[in-house]
Amino acid sequence: MTRILMLYFLMAFVGIACYLFSNSEAILIDGIFNLISAFSMIIGIRIAKLINLKPTKTLPFGFAMYETLYTLFKGFMILGVLVLAGVSNFMKIYDYITVGNIEQVKGSIIIYYSISMVVICTLSFLYITSQSKKAQHQSTMLKTEKVAVFQNAIISAAIGLIFLLIGVLKNTFLAPLIPVADSIIVIFLCLILFNGPVKILKNSFNELIIKDIHHEMREKVTQLLQPVIVNSYELNNISISRLGRTYYFMISINPLKQNLTFGEIENIQKAIKRIIKCEVQYSFTDIIFSSQNSL
Repeated sequence: MTRILMLYFLMAFVGIACYLFSNSEAILIDGIFNLISAFSMIIGIRIAKLINLKPTKTLPFGFAMYETLYTLFKGFMILGVLVLAGVSNFMKIYDYITVGNIEQVKGSIIIYYSISMVVICTLSFLYITSQSKKAQHQSTMLKTEKVAVFQNAIISAAIGLIFLLIGVLKNTFLAPLIPVADSIIVIFLCLILFNGPVKILKNSFNELIIKDIHHEMREKVTQLLQPVIVNSYELNNISISRLGRTYYFMISINPLKQNLTFGEIENIQKAIKRIIKCEVQYSFTDIIFSSQNSL
């Protein structure tokens, strides 16, 4: 996490510095995007440490909700930057159409900026992917950072590519668009990247309202439990919710025997929890014995 933080600060510094030399708002948006990511990562580092702490009396299910709150906060920030950038540059194009005079962008430094940022973003993406793999792809924080870095790489590559193409437009009928090319790029990028933060927000809200949408996980756990729940038991239902990387299982079992001893109940509970813990490291499991077919 600390390495990712340093990379974000580096990209933010480069972006804002290049904006001062180029006057490109597309680069400024990229720099602010990275600066926000850097400061949110500071919070993320603290949350990553909390995730591994044991539950407390006041937080009996651990600290997983902080991970979800982090992704929600990050999603709002990314969406906010895109909306502000889109509105600001739309107004810039409007001023150009009505007034006909805006400050020009100096494009010479932009190509070098684009190449360097794509290289840094690619290295960051590969590093985050490796860390996500170590976490068995269960960390929503790392998934969010992968989306952010991937979007950053697209922004940086698109900025450089389009400014290369601008030179071709000088002797064409599109030449009048050159003064607002930077703003057109920003609006275009805002539109194509809009789905990323929306998806992050949607997933975070689903987690916070404890929505059970984990169908693949339910099928996998059902198959794993079938060999254990035989003869004396029948599996009624499995309810699954998730906060961050932590899953919460509520399993309803119908005991086919009339009289179960306390020892038998404990044995089946331990067996089920052991199986689920092997499959999902960060998890809590409650087991209910009921003749009903639903929880």
